[in-house]
Amino acid sequence: IGFAGFANIVAAVGGVARPKFGWTDVSRFSALGVPAVNYSPGQPLLAHKVDERVKASLIPEAEAKLRAWLTS
Repeated sequence: IGFAGFANIVAAVGGVARPKFGWTDVSRFSALGVPAVNYSPGQPLLAHKVDERVKASLIPEAEAKLRAWLTS
């Protein structure tokens, strides 16, 4: 994790930092030198595909984790 703040995000959401394969808007930020991360409760292999989906029950937990990080 190249940006010190990313470690705080990973700790707050209880995740593991992994490389992101494929393209997202985060690539635009990175190209400009702006630190950015992707975070989703969904499965990366389902992202940006015709059958993209996430279990609705995972969304409130993801929101709570991000809210806790943003307000800490």
